[in-house]
This record gives sequence, structure tokens and C-alpha cells, in this order.
Amino acid sequence: MILIRTAAVLLTVLPAFAQALDPDAPGCVDSTILPKLQFCRIDNCEKKASDHRDLPIVDNGQGEPTTAPVDGDSRSTMYECRVGTTPAAIIDAAAAALKTAGFEVPYQFVDKEGDLTAHKGDLWISVEAASRFYTLLELKAASDLESATDAVAMADAINKYGHVPAYGIQFLSGKADLTPESIVALHEVAAMLEENADWRLRVVGHTDSTGPKDANLDLSMRRAGAVVNWLAQHGVKRQRLEVAGAGDAEPVAPNDTEANRARNRRIELIKLQ
Repeated sequence: MILIRTAAVLLTVLPAFAQALDPDAPGCVDSTILPKLQFCRIDNCEKKASDHRDLPIVDNGQGEPTTAPVDGDSRSTMYECRVGTTPAAIIDAAAAALKTAGFEVPYQFVDKEGDLTAHKGDLWISVEAASRFYTLLELKAASDLESATDAVAMADAINKYGHVPAYGIQFLSGKADLTPESIVALHEVAAMLEENADWRLRVVGHTDSTGPKDANLDLSMRRAGAVVNWLAQHGVKRQRLEVAGAGDAEPVAPNDTEANRARNRRIELIKLQ
């Protein structure tokens, strides 16, 4: 039986067996977003700055999840629960509590193990359950990534995360033709490369999921190629640039609204080693 009390989002799971558990691991603090299940304990915890995770956001229709890259500061808490607690109980309780707390839950999967992804604003939650153990990941998406529009901000983001989306670079609908408004952003990319003369970049095109996958992949490649051609024509050595296309395979958000699809349509600049 699962009971849910909102506000602090306290979850209660009554497992089949009763057993004594050790106290919470010293130095670890429980989540305020999704507090531990009753009859569970904190086994371990860690924090990371500038973390990168690929979180599942939707089933691709073939039994495998499509993932979205999320960068930011993260907090992971690992829990151990009493014997009898199942992955299904953990995932179902977490999904219900997060929805009550106003989170969207775009991905939820339970079999022998369980997996869940939720988000609200720039806060992402992942719950992974196996046997009577589960890991809660809280990741606050980096605001400096999508807001980086000038040469200095883009360089700072690349130094911190290894990549940056260049949302100022736009294309005509369904085409690989750069819009006039893109010129400002392209000049900033060129200035960034001039200031960092030892950098090489992979320029990756991304699309939303509208249209056939083959067409999306081709469009993403042509869009990346258009960016590289413009930079090469404006003083950047061609050998410093690599063209790549991902089509719709690497979304940063579910393709469920026009705003999210616009986020998925992007040029990504990745620093090569």
C-alpha cells in the first residue's frame, strides 16, 4: 500500500517484511523535493558541480528511451529500503508525488528495474530503482548554457561544460538557409574562435522530431554545414571545424510543445580535444 502526503511530499511504502536498517549515512541530508520512502535509509550521497547527464525523456517506440543531455549542478542520494520494497512501488510512488508537486513526468518505466524522469522549470529529477535500492538525482539545469549569446559567455560555457548551444543561429523553416538575424550570433562565434586560437569545434545540427528521421538527419547535417561554410568564409580556418548532424536523436526537451521543439532545433558547438 502506498500513501502520499503532499507539501513536503512524504512517501510511505509498506514492504512485505519488517527489518532493522542502519541509520542514514553520516553527512547526507535527505531531499526536500522527494523525501525518502518510509522504511528506507540514506546509504550514500554526492554532489557535483558542472555535471552532465543523459536523461531518458520518452520511449522511442522500440522499447528504448530517447535521452536528453542536461548539464548543471547535481545532487545524488542513494537509498536502501527494507526487504519487500519493489522497483514498481518506488517508481509509482515517486511519479505520483512528483506530479502532485507540479512536475511533468515525461518518462516512466518499470520492469525488473525502474526508471523515471521528471522536470519542473530548470529542475530535473531522475529516479532509478533496482531491487530494494534506488537513486534520486536532482539536477538544476545550467542557465548559463542557453543564455550564452556573446563570444565571452559562449567561451565560458564551453570551458565549463565542453559545449554550448548557439540558439541565435536560426534557419528558414525546413531549410538549411541561415536567416539574416543569425549573422550577429555567427560573428560572436567567429570572435570566440579568434580569442581561442587553439580551439577546434564540432558544429552539430539538431532538429525537432517533425518529419521523417532520414530527412531530419540530412537537414541537420546541411544546417551544420551552412554554419561551418559561413565561418570559413569569414576568417576561421576550415580545419578547425568539423561538421556533424544528429537529426532528432538528441533532444534537450520532449517534442510536445512548439516551445520545446524550438529548443530542440539548434546548433551545438562542442570543443574537440
